Amino acid sequence: MSKTLPRVVLVGRINAGKSTLFNTLTETRKAIISAVPGTTRDLNEADISWRDKTFTLVDTGGLDAAHLGQIEVYVQRKAYQAIEQADLIVLVYDGKNEITKADREIANKLLKTNKQIIIAINKIDSQQLQNKVTDDIYKFGIKNISFISATSGRGTGDLLDEIVKLIPKKSKKEIVYDLKLSIIGKTNVGKSSILNCLLGVDKVIVTPIPHTTREPQDTIMTYKGKKILIVDTAGLRKKKKLSDKIEKYSAHKTLVTIKNSDISLFVIEAGQKLSSQDQTIVELARENFNGIIIVANKWDLVDDKDPSTINEFIKYYQTYLPWLSWAPVIFTSAKEKTRVHQLLELALQVQAAREKIIDDANLDKIMHATYLKKAKPSKGKKSTVPLGLKQTGTCPPKFELLTHRPDRINPAYLNLLQKKIREKYGFKGTPIIMTMTKVK
Repeated sequence: MSKTLPRVVLVGRINAGKSTLFNTLTETRKAIISAVPGTTRDLNEADISWRDKTFTLVDTGGLDAAHLGQIEVYVQRKAYQAIEQADLIVLVYDGKNEITKADREIANKLLKTNKQIIIAINKIDSQQLQNKVTDDIYKFGIKNISFISATSGRGTGDLLDEIVKLIPKKSKKEIVYDLKLSIIGKTNVGKSSILNCLLGVDKVIVTPIPHTTREPQDTIMTYKGKKILIVDTAGLRKKKKLSDKIEKYSAHKTLVTIKNSDISLFVIEAGQKLSSQDQTIVELARENFNGIIIVANKWDLVDDKDPSTINEFIKYYQTYLPWLSWAPVIFTSAKEKTRVHQLLELALQVQAAREKIIDDANLDKIMHATYLKKAKPSKGKKSTVPLGLKQTGTCPPKFELLTHRPDRINPAYLNLLQKKIREKYGFKGTPIIMTMTKVK
């Protein structure tokens, strides 16, 4: 669930300690912390409750940079978009450094927004350091000033007191998600481009530089009356190629996102051979019983296409990933906006399959017909008759075979049952769980 709450945005120069403050105030490790300048690229958000008030805290990237490359331009654009949507701004300064021209320029821009502003002077671990803070900070015309240490927590309670005193009241109407989608895949296959195409806005940073997205990005949208949470994840690379702790933590967050998803959009690059890393990534989604849609992106880069090309690709994917034969394949081009908007319709179809319920009478018909024709006991064991087949759950669909002697049922029979159930009722895009239970 998410709430419509006041938005409090942390802004400031690179390495002022915004992400450390975000983690301290939210009591999480959602924001990636590093001494490397510019670690925070996209926006991090989390809800905080303090003294009977709740608000959304937003962590942004640095507003200054030594040079403005592709990524830095996008980082600053996202930060200023967050400022436009803010109800309250917390301007974070590094208290151990002198006030610079860049600091003054940032403060002047924020004052022009006419929004409530708090200055949080960070890295103040003692009264002695606080006394050394230059009087220049008071010349900005911002009267709300807090002295804090994001690392130790010193002064953060007082900062929260000041925040809840100044934030406006907003509706606390809850939003229940009808569907949680994650976009997964290797680096640089176009995951963020697909999300941006779906939304029609630049929600996340998209550049040709691999591993641009480092943190899962949450987006809420409504489609056909359904409220959908879409999470764009960082691309997963092989463990031996995870060169620093930032990428390792990004990989961990991606795994958590997959675990909390209903459906994973598994993005690959059309025209490129699948790899063991592709297998590993999509297996994570299957192990967590996600619905799965294979998205073959960059279809525009495939040369010499003819009417049979798509079928040839589908055959290749099903041969390479035989345990995903139930996963639909869609060929997209985020660059040319080809078939991307069909993804939401397809996702709703897969979710409907995950929620489908089959009555016991119809399941028993499949069980008896299948057993009499095909099933044989394991070698050296006497046969036994299954007593019933029933559905015990949804999301994903779960089925239970009842029998006196599970040890005498050939395990291949469960696979056959699943195949026949799919032939009769579809269950497109979702795994099926088949178990046996002993009855007396």
